[in-house]
Amino acid sequence: MKLNKQFMRKQIAFFTALLFLVAGSWSVSAQKEMDDKKLQLMQAKNESYMLDIHKIVDGYPKFTYEYIYDNGVLKQVKIVGIDSPYDRNRVATLMYDMRTNKDLMKNYCDTHGVFYAPENEAEPKIGYNEFREEIQNNLDYPENARSYGVEGTVYVKFIVDEDGNVTRMVADEAIDSPYANRVEALEEEALAAVEEVDAEWMPAMVDGDHVESYVVVPVTFDMKKDPSLPAMIR
Repeated sequence: MKLNKQFMRKQIAFFTALLFLVAGSWSVSAQKEMDDKKLQLMQAKNESYMLDIHKIVDGYPKFTYEYIYDNGVLKQVKIVGIDSPYDRNRVATLMYDMRTNKDLMKNYCDTHGVFYAPENEAEPKIGYNEFREEIQNNLDYPENARSYGVEGTVYVKFIVDEDGNVTRMVADEAIDSPYANRVEALEEEALAAVEEVDAEWMPAMVDGDHVESYVVVPVTFDMKKDPSLPAMIR
């Protein structure tokens, strides 16, 4: 729990900085807005859920999931590929909470027009599977981090604007290590691997209009498995 609290604080600081980056740059026409601080806290909580989910499903390569709705209300998260009943129930609970939170955020933007849970999310035109494969092919484990046993997940975050352009790409991490410069090497490697993918994007849509949206790509550096991309939890 200590790491998650640290991670949450990092997320809030990140979103505060993001507001300054996007200030004055948005041109989205009238959409539903939510208080920026509330939206940032909800997104930070979602990313904390995502971190906990990844820690569990990393050991289950056949993991898949399905959200089951009834009259627009989430009723169940069906989990396949996790043998342990405890892990399966834990992941189902985390994903239920995360998805419920995203449903509350759905189609709300911040005051700069960025959507965190749009009606139709932005997607790479080549598809997420190929997008992830290309990132995987670009990844190397920095030797100065590997030799010191530094491992964990880096989250590459960026905005896909209404024209499908990728902007404001940054990296954040959930790594508990005293070697700050070696953690930074993992962040730089993850950023470079994602930036190197020359993929066009289909922008997110809300009420039939293209909008700016926020995308998170997790990259895990594991001493036993080498760099890998966890399952994209959406």
